[in-house]
Formats: sequence, structure tokens, C-alpha cells
Amino acid sequence: MFDLINPYTAKIAIAARDGDSIRSISKKIKESYGWTYKWVLDLEKTGVITRRGQEIRINKKNRFYKALIRCTTSLTNALNLRDAYLLPNLTGLDYIFTCTDAVFAWTKGGYNIGRSKKCYPIFIEVLEKDKPDWERYFSTLKIAYSFKREKKKGIYFIISLCGEMEREYCGDIPVLPLAKTVEWAKKYSFNFQPALEMLGSLYHLPVGEKYAELP
Repeated sequence: MFDLINPYTAKIAIAARDGDSIRSISKKIKESYGWTYKWVLDLEKTGVITRRGQEIRINKKNRFYKALIRCTTSLTNALNLRDAYLLPNLTGLDYIFTCTDAVFAWTKGGYNIGRSKKCYPIFIEVLEKDKPDWERYFSTLKIAYSFKREKKKGIYFIISLCGEMEREYCGDIPVLPLAKTVEWAKKYSFNFQPALEMLGSLYHLPVGEKYAELP
């Protein structure tokens, strides 16, 4: 049974909600449907999950579920960037990547600045009404976060709040709209001029002109 305590089952335990389908869980954890289906079946054998047609139910009183959640915190101690960027998606809450990460997303990973392995902030924006849920989520996983810009060690999240969210998708990544990203990067053009050139080339934007003149 110990082989069931792994990053895949951990992601499922964090992401799954009563009423979810296996397909919706696979989208949350960004793993293939077949791979997710395999682990869901294994978790069903332990009693963590029960299935009713296409819907699943989570038994949070199950001993193995509690053990899995406890072990999840140890898995996040050695957090890598791929899983870090996936963490917001596991909540099922609304969010977008913003600031440096909006630029990072829209340039297809082509431009990254001001971050290193020793200090890697990830910038997201969330709805103000969901603030307690985000605090509870990151605190439970023992992931460092802040609602103001401050420097921390390792991978951590800097979270901004909004009443209403403007969102576009770059591939399947929820992100600050492209025009807004260009507008933000122009405010810090000293650092983001190369990124602006990339964005202009990728999306045929006149980034050398004022934002108001963008189509």
C-alpha cells in the first residue's frame, strides 16, 4: 500500500472534490486520463474514493486518506517548478498568472527575469472572496506565500487580490490578458524590453507604440 503514497495520488487527493469525474480530475492535475484512471481505481480499493457512475466521492475520514494528506506535506518539501506551477490548478478556485509569470506564459517560457533556484516567486491573482481558501490551502501544504511583495527562500507564491478577474488562456494556462500583460511590461520596460520584442513578434503587436494604440 505504501506505493500508493506518491506524487500522483497526492495530487488527486488535493484536487478531487465530491462530484468530480475522473476526466475533470485529470485536467486539474494535468495528467493523462488513463494514468489518472489507474490511480483513482487504486485509491478506490483503499476506500479513499467511491464512484457512482461518472462521479466520485471522497472519504476524508478514511485512514489512508489522512495518511496521504499528511505525507503530501513531505512531498511538497522537495517542490519542483513543474509541480509548483500546477498547485493553483489543484484548488479548483479561480486564479490567473500575472506580472512576471504573465510575461513568462505569453512568451512561451522565452523570457524569465529576477528569479533563481534560491529565490523563485510565482505571481498569481485570485478573487478577494477566496482569500481564506487560498490561505488554508497553502498553509495546509506548508507552501510559502505572501499577499505582499517580499523576498523568501526557495519557491513561493506572491498573491494579489481582485474583486473581478480578467482572464485569457495561453494554451491551457489561465493568465492576465495579453494586452494587459503588454501594458504591465511597458511600465517596467527597462527589464522587459526583450520580452516586449518577443511579444510583438509572436503576436504581431506594435509594442513600440503606446498601449492605447494596440489593437
